[in-house]
Amino acid sequence: MPEHVQSAVSGSKREASPAVPEKKRAKTENKGRGGKKRPVRKANSDETMLDAIELLMRNAWLDGHPGSAAQTVPESFGWTAGDNKGETEFCRTAPIAAKLAGGEPSECELEVYVHELTERGVGVATRESPAELRVMAEDGRRPWAFQVPFTLRGEKVRIRSVRHEWGYTQADLLGVLEQSPLRIDAPCKYFGQCSGCQLQHTSYNEQLAFKREMVSRALMQANPLFAQFAVAQVIQSPLPFGYRTKLTPHFDIRKDTPPDQVAIGFAMAGQRRVLDIEDCMIGTDTVRTGAKKARDNARSKMDTYKRGATLLIRETNVPKDDPNGDVTDIPASELVKDYVVDHKGWVTDVVKDLKFRYPASSFFQNNASILPAFTGYVRDELRKWNEILSGSGSDSSQNARVLSHLVDAYCGSGLFGIACHADFEKVVGIEISNESISCANNNAKMNGADNCDFLLGDASKIFDKVGASPSNTAVIIDPPRKGSNPDFLDQLVAYGPRVIIYIACGVPAQARDLKHMHSQGAISIDGQTAPVGTKPASVYRVAGVQPFDLFPQTYHVENIVTLVRED
Repeated sequence: MPEHVQSAVSGSKREASPAVPEKKRAKTENKGRGGKKRPVRKANSDETMLDAIELLMRNAWLDGHPGSAAQTVPESFGWTAGDNKGETEFCRTAPIAAKLAGGEPSECELEVYVHELTERGVGVATRESPAELRVMAEDGRRPWAFQVPFTLRGEKVRIRSVRHEWGYTQADLLGVLEQSPLRIDAPCKYFGQCSGCQLQHTSYNEQLAFKREMVSRALMQANPLFAQFAVAQVIQSPLPFGYRTKLTPHFDIRKDTPPDQVAIGFAMAGQRRVLDIEDCMIGTDTVRTGAKKARDNARSKMDTYKRGATLLIRETNVPKDDPNGDVTDIPASELVKDYVVDHKGWVTDVVKDLKFRYPASSFFQNNASILPAFTGYVRDELRKWNEILSGSGSDSSQNARVLSHLVDAYCGSGLFGIACHADFEKVVGIEISNESISCANNNAKMNGADNCDFLLGDASKIFDKVGASPSNTAVIIDPPRKGSNPDFLDQLVAYGPRVIIYIACGVPAQARDLKHMHSQGAISIDGQTAPVGTKPASVYRVAGVQPFDLFPQTYHVENIVTLVRED
């Protein structure tokens, strides 16, 4: 068996998980094609898997109908559209046994074909070959699907069914029978067992192509009209490995495990156990050094823990001659790398010539190697549109520019506001965390950004404090992974800034937010807006979609969408 498959097999035995009571099944309100509501889905089902199955069947049908428009694809396969009873009968009746349900190995192990990947990099497989799948789609039938990690499109693999979900089965990978030409040997010995990385079994260029496709898919699934948005090539990380400036290995205390045998590391793929990891290849050299010492320290006092703990190792920058010295007046170029293991300690990050200090336990981007390009793109987008809107060339003076004020919503420690401050008369940031606001204002002072003012409060109230005309204002929003909320988006449109830069770590949530804006008539596509009763105060067009790879070897991708107000 190939080396890259062995790691996926060795830790494949899973623990059982409690059944989900009927009364706790989620009542989702997702709407399918034609605005029809989908029926109830199981609370522990993976929506990305369900969406990927639907995409798989649509594509299989289109393969059998070359030249057909996407609008002609049937609304459902396996049951009549809107037939809740038919869907329920199909999705609750798995055609095979599952190991956790007590099935015999001969019943639970089978060979399947991988046709698609979910946005989380997990394979979508069926027992039917691609040709057989096209016939099923033609007949309006639906196959039972399998969710198989660490696989690639076009592979034939052997799996063990583990647990049934709503219309599919979670499975463990036992072996690759027919490999994709894109498969490579994963460099990390833990790949296939550790849940931290999902894409090490394919080249970095292929990872970038996958992430670009996932951004396009998320937009299209939110609204088919969004398929018209041109998604740029993903800007890659300068470091595919050794980039991560923060690691948080953890451990659990079990009564049946001696203290010197407690696993310290990350969650096993598909399990509730911790995999012991001595070294993580995606961490920076400094963080990996700190992680080794943190592990040794935890082991030396393991008998003092009752329930386990999460370790924190974070890269920082310190004065060369005094690791505990003040960094305020020391140029960023003169600082050297060190690490922090105290959750209550302080970290100094460097982005080109800028310095940012914040508590080690708080949020900050964890790939320092790409931050100059990441923040630089935002700054350059604002500069470009400042020049375009002012109707002047690149040599235009500050006073001639249209965009004089910048709003940094969800500002955190001030990364984007401070990085862009030199091009604006005034930068106003807002955050709900008092600690973050204190850090942001201190960081502004440390970097000489005297025109920045970071305020404590709800992002939805920030526009009352801008003090400038919307026509002279740009807004940066960088919400958490769950995205923004309709109230804030409605207030954003009502305020009507000239340019909006939407930065997202959760692309599906970003696509959902854009869908909301479009549904309110606030986004124009080819000069057309959605029909609404009351025309919004502002209408925007999508002027750019630029993904960034801040997390190589994983399925995560950040995305920046530029929205420009139509006047």
